Amino acid sequence: MSLAKQYANALFDVVIKHDQLEEARLDLNEVSKVVSTVDDINEFLINPKISKETKLTTIRDSFKGTNEYVFNMLLVLTEKKQFSIVSRIHEEFTHLYNEHYNQAKVIVESVYELEDEQVAKIEEIFKAKTGYDKLLIENKINESLIGGFRVLIGSKVYDESVVLQLRKIKDRFKTTKNI
Repeated sequence: MSLAKQYANALFDVVIKHDQLEEARLDLNEVSKVVSTVDDINEFLINPKISKETKLTTIRDSFKGTNEYVFNMLLVLTEKKQFSIVSRIHEEFTHLYNEHYNQAKVIVESVYELEDEQVAKIEEIFKAKTGYDKLLIENKINESLIGGFRVLIGSKVYDESVVLQLRKIKDRFKTTKNI
């Protein structure tokens, strides 16, 4: 098990135990956003010329008011010079959160932005196919599909695009031509 997964599991367990899952999730989302937008934060935190106390003070001041368990994890990561894995911890934690609520992040690619009714229809179809209670759908525009749509859930791809249909026709034509 990866280090990020170990931290995410530990954080998830403790916030569930103390009924602080939502607060911790929201705060960890914000921490991850901040970490990804602040240039050179990891370089600062691994710089041997900067004292551990200065680093810890910076983290304390920067993330003051954050959920206590998220905050403590950030301090531990700083002390152990592992702060650079915060984004991966966030990903693992989000995965645990989604599992907990039997939901999944879904990307629906289409040639144009889908209307709410279309998204709702796709959600119902794929909830039935996958067994998830809820799908967190993000619609991405992909004009190369020509028409139709492609649904990505985890590592699975459900392709209902015109491009795939044309490719299948082409492949059938090749096999019948070679007979």
